[in-house]
Amino acid sequence: MNTKILLITIPYGENITEDVPIGISRVIEGIEPSLNCDIDFLDLYYYNLSLVEIENKIRAFSPQIIGFSAILTHSYAALKKLSIFIKDKFPNTIQVLGGEMAVISNIILQKTNIDFCVTGESEPTFSNLISKLEQNKYDLSHREVFKDIKGLAFLLNDIPYFIGYAEESANGMRQMNYDLISKYTNIEHYMPLVNGERFRRGINKYEIESFFSLFHPDNVKKKIANVSTSKGCVNKCTFCHRFFKGYKVMQPEVVINYIEGLINKYDIGLILFAEENFGLNSVVTDKIINYLKEKKINWMAGAVKAKTINKDNIKKWKDAGCVYIGFGIESCSQRMLDIMEKRTTVTENLNAIKLCIEYNLYSGILLLIGMPGETEETIEETINNLSTVIPDDINIPYEMCFNWFQAVPGTPGYEYARRIGFVGLSLDDEEKYIEGLYNVNANDIKRYLNFTDYEKEEIAYWKDYIFLELVVAYMRKHGILRTLKFKKANRYKYGLIYMIFPRKLRKYLLRYLGIVRYFGFKAIFRVIFKKLSSKKKYYFSNLNKSLREINKSIPITIRKDDIHTTVLRNGV
Repeated sequence: MNTKILLITIPYGENITEDVPIGISRVIEGIEPSLNCDIDFLDLYYYNLSLVEIENKIRAFSPQIIGFSAILTHSYAALKKLSIFIKDKFPNTIQVLGGEMAVISNIILQKTNIDFCVTGESEPTFSNLISKLEQNKYDLSHREVFKDIKGLAFLLNDIPYFIGYAEESANGMRQMNYDLISKYTNIEHYMPLVNGERFRRGINKYEIESFFSLFHPDNVKKKIANVSTSKGCVNKCTFCHRFFKGYKVMQPEVVINYIEGLINKYDIGLILFAEENFGLNSVVTDKIINYLKEKKINWMAGAVKAKTINKDNIKKWKDAGCVYIGFGIESCSQRMLDIMEKRTTVTENLNAIKLCIEYNLYSGILLLIGMPGETEETIEETINNLSTVIPDDINIPYEMCFNWFQAVPGTPGYEYARRIGFVGLSLDDEEKYIEGLYNVNANDIKRYLNFTDYEKEEIAYWKDYIFLELVVAYMRKHGILRTLKFKKANRYKYGLIYMIFPRKLRKYLLRYLGIVRYFGFKAIFRVIFKKLSSKKKYYFSNLNKSLREINKSIPITIRKDDIHTTVLRNGV
């Protein structure tokens, strides 16, 4: 009898996500064909099923193996709940986890009913595991037989065991197989209309038509598809985790043939290049965008390294139908960029934005605030520098997105939090912290783990302060009356009131309004009492080097249960 495998995506919050299930697609295609597995997929990214409905789906399919796919460790609480439920209802079904959450394999294996965690590119390891399970008739009583499978983590003598990463395979470069996934889920959800809700949620309703004006007119009524031209990242940001080393590009002819198929079958008008370092290889990029230019297909690059952008390629990209370029700006304080290990400079960030403005391309300002080392001074640096790159064309959308730093497992930021006691070192304390990441909005100050020398209430205004100061800079550049004539969004009306006051005064007022807004009126008295009753100590404000380097100087004791899995914490 062929092995039956049910694959399940685990959401990292209560809202339906639009993240394309490319991991599931790669797993289904990457399982060794000779194993002749019977595979089904339960898409919890899209279908908000109750536990009873999930139970019925499992019972109807009767799998020997359930494979969970989790992009982020934020999904841990949902995984644990489902894993325990399934073990109770289907005690003989083997549970396997793949995805980035495998970075916390030691916690998962001890605190959930997951039997195996598959790290890195899961397809080869998963195939080897399936083969071994078939040979042993799905008997887990003698776990030593799994010791030779690289990339696999499991309990051995009640201790999480991990032999090391498996070698990367060609499967990791596979594109999303929309045809395949359409057999299991609503593929229309992952191919939304260009003029649908996706962009309308992120761009102000008064500016969305300006964004759509950047497209070839016919494309606005067509669909969006995700495509990759590369895999990996050349940065080692201290807030980011990954299982993959280096940077690889796909053959341009292969990418072009894939896009051609999507266009012909799904009426695609916009290609979203969903990768971390689009455009790094100019030869490959030029071939692909020349094809898109010829086909009159618009496209956007979700993540581009700022230093990749120069006048020559930005002109090419614009002419080839590019409508948006995303940069992980994060900060415009060089000190913060160095702590983050962004491997970029403020000048490069600003130059990238300026070139987008010059060539009439939309690029939102994406900032990460509250990293260890963030101060009032670094916030001011970011504001002052970004104030120099206001769009010249008043019709170009001007959007900003702010997130508070989160200490995520597998990153130097998380290991720093453990070393200074912000995350407890015990197994139970770690799990408690990770459970708390579920359904957390990164722009919610109340859920921020405070890595500054200020009271959390005192810095709540930072996000609003940056936002309003950039609005003021915008209005000063374009003129108050002209801005209010062309821009109907409320932010400009608020900006008009805000800019009446001198900068120092409005900053002071905004700080205390922020305390009331986010924490309530009584919080003002708590903050004042703390400031008067304790002497201010400077700890985070003095940081001036990468968190990775700082961690090397702070020793930490490795728990017995983490001896074999510590390597997973370090990423690659």
